[in-house]
Amino acid sequence: MTYRLVTLGFVCFLIHLHVFSQSAQERGLQVINQNSLQGQLTFFSSDWFEGREATTKGAYMASDYLASLFHVAGIPPLGEDSSFFQQVPLIIYEESKKGQLTLTQEGCSYSFQAHQDYLPPIFPRSIELEGPLLWGGFGLKEKSLNEFSTKNSTGKIMVRLKGLPKTKNSSAYVNGLKQRTDRELTVLKNNMAKEAGVVAILEYDPENPFLTNNSHQSLSTNAKATAEQGLTKRSSGIYKKQYQLAYSTPKEIPVFKISQSIIQTLIPDFEQQLAKYTNGIKKGKVQPISTPIESAHLSIKAQSEYKTCRNVLAKIEGSEYPDEIIVIGAHYDHLGTYDGYIWNGADDNGSGAIGVTTIAKAFKATGIQPKRTVIFALWTAEERGLLGSQYFVDQFEDIEKVKYYHNYDMIGRSYTPSKPDSAVSLLYTETWKEAEELTNKLNTDYKLGLKINFSPWNNPVGGSDNAHFARKGIPIMWFHTGGHPDYHMPGDHVDKIDWSKLEGIVKTSFLTLWELANE
Repeated sequence: MTYRLVTLGFVCFLIHLHVFSQSAQERGLQVINQNSLQGQLTFFSSDWFEGREATTKGAYMASDYLASLFHVAGIPPLGEDSSFFQQVPLIIYEESKKGQLTLTQEGCSYSFQAHQDYLPPIFPRSIELEGPLLWGGFGLKEKSLNEFSTKNSTGKIMVRLKGLPKTKNSSAYVNGLKQRTDRELTVLKNNMAKEAGVVAILEYDPENPFLTNNSHQSLSTNAKATAEQGLTKRSSGIYKKQYQLAYSTPKEIPVFKISQSIIQTLIPDFEQQLAKYTNGIKKGKVQPISTPIESAHLSIKAQSEYKTCRNVLAKIEGSEYPDEIIVIGAHYDHLGTYDGYIWNGADDNGSGAIGVTTIAKAFKATGIQPKRTVIFALWTAEERGLLGSQYFVDQFEDIEKVKYYHNYDMIGRSYTPSKPDSAVSLLYTETWKEAEELTNKLNTDYKLGLKINFSPWNNPVGGSDNAHFARKGIPIMWFHTGGHPDYHMPGDHVDKIDWSKLEGIVKTSFLTLWELANE
């Protein structure tokens, strides 16, 4: 009896000694593993959550699940009324069912059919306007490519081409724009038009002259998996609705998507004129295209609805510097369910959301309270304009105390799922050199095997939820494994996740953030 008690006591002593001989970092790393990541992400990106579109039942279920992961890990809530949730108020605008587009030439009017000849904009207010037309080319205004003049743009309706000019010898300016997403390029061009005083835009896409969207509503269930390959990014609901924060004032100008029938009415020999125009750009000479149409009359009737969605917030209070805050964030929403397809968003951004909850669990597993306060944030409505993170930044009373922001958005893929490549980009505020130095050192010291492409960013106010923090002058880091064919497509499934890469990114992030929280 005595021998057994002594033996048991000795074993307990050895276990106690082993636990406390481990470093805090090692204890944190132990809870970051592929099995845990795979189990949680597989469930989180399953059909049960119906694509997690902001304000939907699936998104509310997803936020409940994420809150439960914080709760199980023992991380205190930071939301409203002692909960994990911050309510985000939104106004949602849907496609207008009523509209008018009429072109006038020498007293003759040409009227066109909505949703057949043109797509009315999803716009936050009803409009009715009339004005003369202005050729805007591809809508670019810069020293090396000045397609329209601000001197005669005020009050006019711009005729604009989608995308960028396709010329072999494009300027460095145009080549630089090719790196932007469609959304970023559209925002840039719209802002140029707005600053010039343009009141509306008629946009023609030569790649989509008949305004098709390639939906497959008539397919059987068995055929849908194969048909996913034929869908386009326009097939999702992201083009059917527009969201904005309830307290914000919209400043956009309306953009009507026009078909071939309208562009040919505006410019009867359009194909020949376009060829001459792009050839002129190639030679560095911009020659505007004229139209016999004198003016256009446009109107739409807005359809809006008030709804709420939720950010999920948790916090570990700092032991020595509680007023110095690090925010670790990722959006958890995706594109929802449309035409019988579910946009599960395993990589975008189930990978980032589960990455944040795993880092929170690792912080708790260290058994040590970090010196600085750490906030773990899961944003809603990122896909609708970075609205969840904007609301947090606008409403958080201690935003000036935030020292760093670490962002996760799409951290789970290799470009070819069958060929894991260990490659990941770390985008960071250019002046924050320590971000690269520290991350590189920890990836090397702990033999995590990531091939990190370090990408310093002079003004990181685009791309993802880092934008609103960067606008406040807060240094940011953003891990990102890059685009792939399933981006914003229903084929973004969990079976394409690179689990080894995801584990390496989460471990490297945890080690980096632990150092920053305790430096």
